[in-house]
Amino acid sequence: MNSMIDYSSSLLHPLVMGAEPLWLVSVWKPLLMLPPLLAWAWVISTIYDKDAERWHFARETWNLGHMAAGLASVAVVVFVPLTIWITLPLMIVILVADLAVYYAYRNKHEMVPVGSRWSLDPSELFKKETEKKKRKKAPKGTIRLVIRSKRGEMEIPEPETPEFEIRVNAETLLMAAMEQRASQLDIGPVKEGVYGASISVHGAKTALPQMAAPQAIAAMDYLKQAAGLDVSDRRRKQKGDMEVGPAATTTLPVSVTTLGGSSGMRMSLLFDPVRQVSMRVDDLGLHKEQLNALRSMITEDRGVVLLAAPADEGRTATMYAILREHDAYTSNVQTVEKDPQSMIEGVRHNVHDLQKDGGEYSTLVRSILRRDPDVVGVTDLEEDQNTAKEIARADYERTRVYLSVRTDDPLKAIQIFCHLVGDPKLAAKCLRGVVAQRLVRRLCNNCKVAFQPTPEILKKLGLPAEVRELHRKGGRVLVKDKEEECPVCAGLGFVGQVGAFAVHPLNEEERALIASGELNALRAMFRQKKELSIQQAALQHVIHGNTSIEEVVRIATPKSAGAKKSGTTATESPEKQPASG
Repeated sequence: MNSMIDYSSSLLHPLVMGAEPLWLVSVWKPLLMLPPLLAWAWVISTIYDKDAERWHFARETWNLGHMAAGLASVAVVVFVPLTIWITLPLMIVILVADLAVYYAYRNKHEMVPVGSRWSLDPSELFKKETEKKKRKKAPKGTIRLVIRSKRGEMEIPEPETPEFEIRVNAETLLMAAMEQRASQLDIGPVKEGVYGASISVHGAKTALPQMAAPQAIAAMDYLKQAAGLDVSDRRRKQKGDMEVGPAATTTLPVSVTTLGGSSGMRMSLLFDPVRQVSMRVDDLGLHKEQLNALRSMITEDRGVVLLAAPADEGRTATMYAILREHDAYTSNVQTVEKDPQSMIEGVRHNVHDLQKDGGEYSTLVRSILRRDPDVVGVTDLEEDQNTAKEIARADYERTRVYLSVRTDDPLKAIQIFCHLVGDPKLAAKCLRGVVAQRLVRRLCNNCKVAFQPTPEILKKLGLPAEVRELHRKGGRVLVKDKEEECPVCAGLGFVGQVGAFAVHPLNEEERALIASGELNALRAMFRQKKELSIQQAALQHVIHGNTSIEEVVRIATPKSAGAKKSGTTATESPEKQPASG
């Protein structure tokens, strides 16, 4: 009994008798906690909280998370029975991890533009300050961009010289595109002595002010020089690259393509072209049942699948995304292209250059198919009968061919392929599927406006009566009870695009209808199998809050001949096909 009492006393002795005081009584130990804790709190309160408010993240949720991380870090030091030289580093790790989580979330979020993302480069601040000083030397309100060629940054000409005016004119076009976050800028002749330009912002084209031909040509020559192109060659197709941005550390890659014509030279600039086609199948906008159907189609791994979309509607991005679904290291995956927009790891890109290599496009296709590849993506069909025939005659039991067709109707794509092959039975025999698409603008999640649709609207659109909420574009947000332009979409109401797809696997029954030319019966079979059309898929995006009714109406309304004619003069690219295809 005495031993038990003695033992208990020995345990309580440091606490009761004060022989060995708790370390929190020491002044220097809690002082060690304060610097990292105060530094963390300063970053959260002065930088992170304001940043979350700016981009309209869930501030309350993030602040609760930060508070939990701070309490956890203190608890480690106070309650974990280890020396402070172990618990203090653990505390710092928790605080740094909390900062890192927000940092990573912010930089990957679609609401934050590329130019506004943070960098851990220690030299970036110095570079930005140097850039500001350099800009101050130039006349205010004129030179605002860094234009960099492969040889280095383009020098700023002396003010009040013809070269300076050319630089300003070139920058005016670039700034108009970059301020609106355009994906493409097209420049070309409108009429004799006049050039026009247009920008593509989330798939919608906007005309820019017209320019006199001498001014436009001089600006285009300056951009050609920056892209490393031959300025004197105004006829041959040329392609080069440059970088453009508000500062040396925040530049975007730009692909420049020029092509001469009888009316004059045309130029197309694609901003960050690789990013435009660097997508996975899951990111394209396919609905669940469509995604499952497409993956089953990919797994079949033989025959021909048609990928259909109009110009500028994402055919190349979809082609590349599907090719990435195939394992390029265990399979022989190749492409046949006229203008590759990106290089896919493990995939062999075969480029057809008529001026450089000679020979027909179909000859290259035949050469590739005869090598028994596992998968081939043919990105250009156009009105090429020879190419279609080579594909139809290939060993489709051993090779999967994805063939790009320029139309937005899956039945029209089948009809075009059959017509070019010249034999509907031969064409039908190799077909395994058709995927058609259009792009609709994605509503900005930060400012889209919810509304309750009337029964009349739902009935007119063919939407279920139980739909209680749809969304329309906003463009404005409330910040501290004051209405401001949405910082995420720059007031446009849209951020990016999402695909509206029609995915139709073609089995024996469907191929029989194709061989007999019964396309109307084929359309009825698609409906019977409840396979979504492009318009139905777009309406599903409306229900899910991804896009608006107006966008569905836009893609469902055929372009008038007059609108099409007026839109091709100044807005078409040299090849009428951007990176997103």
